[in-house]
Amino acid sequence: MSTPITRETFISPDHVKIAATHSTMYKMMPDGVVEEVPVPARVRKSGILLEGYTVDFVLDPSTIVATLKGNGLSTVEELPADMLKDMIAAMNDPKNLTMVPIELSKGVFNHSYSSRLSTDGMMYIRNAS
Repeated sequence: MSTPITRETFISPDHVKIAATHSTMYKMMPDGVVEEVPVPARVRKSGILLEGYTVDFVLDPSTIVATLKGNGLSTVEELPADMLKDMIAAMNDPKNLTMVPIELSKGVFNHSYSSRLSTDGMMYIRNAS
């Protein structure tokens, strides 16, 4: 039986706990600007996200799925085991995971946030440091 390659193929069940190991996360400020802030100690300790937050992937697994399908690969069995293992590791690497407000992850921005996008479409983010 063939297992289709999906976004979930590359997401570890522990990806939330892995993301919680970060020292910083992103927060939507009242003025609509996204700011990098410290991860609360209780989140780092428990591995449980704050309400209203989700884990976002810098390189989303759906990009890998599309690339593989574009190269004619559509089932897990078509991938060499080492390649699959390496791709899963890369997708769930702490450097590829970040905690963000759900509305930021889903692209649901309020007017004040949208107005802070530059003319080239880049968003302004204030760094915590």
